[in-house]
Amino acid sequence: MYERILVAIDGSGQSCKALDHAAAIAEKLGSELTLLTVVPRVTLPILPNAGFSAVTMTSAKNMIHEQEKMRDVYQDVLADAEARVRSEHPDLNVSTTLREGRPSATIVGVAEKEGYDLIVMGSRGIRGITGWIMGSTSRRVVDSCKKPVRMCLAPLKKRPDFVLFSYRK
Repeated sequence: MYERILVAIDGSGQSCKALDHAAAIAEKLGSELTLLTVVPRVTLPILPNAGFSAVTMTSAKNMIHEQEKMRDVYQDVLADAEARVRSEHPDLNVSTTLREGRPSATIVGVAEKEGYDLIVMGSRGIRGITGWIMGSTSRRVVDSCKKPVRMCLAPLKKRPDFVLFSYRK
């Protein structure tokens, strides 16, 4: 049924649950499991009327350094996840990939271009109007992907299903 499973991980509790779930499915079905971590790109706001200044160029140089630091952190997340899966499921065919870009678009692109049969990922569980306003990576993946997506949702907590905005006069 699912020969190739892609699990998106970012080190969050929900992505760890998704990893456990994906590994269990892969083990049961004898599927190949790929762990994907996407490093979001650090962006620098461009203000068209501000022009370029020494501060902006310094910020651009710092941005490269920050991107490298983020890449190292996400590489560690990926290595830890791989080690955990290999120790708990030694017979499982596991591979890893680290990409940079917008997480939702990258997850969908990898799944579709590389022929995965299933995507498994965690979700923070932001629902209702808050989720609609803020959006989420998992929602964007579900909305834009043609592949089946299995979500590991965060448990519902007591929280309002709405957000109040107050305006000052």
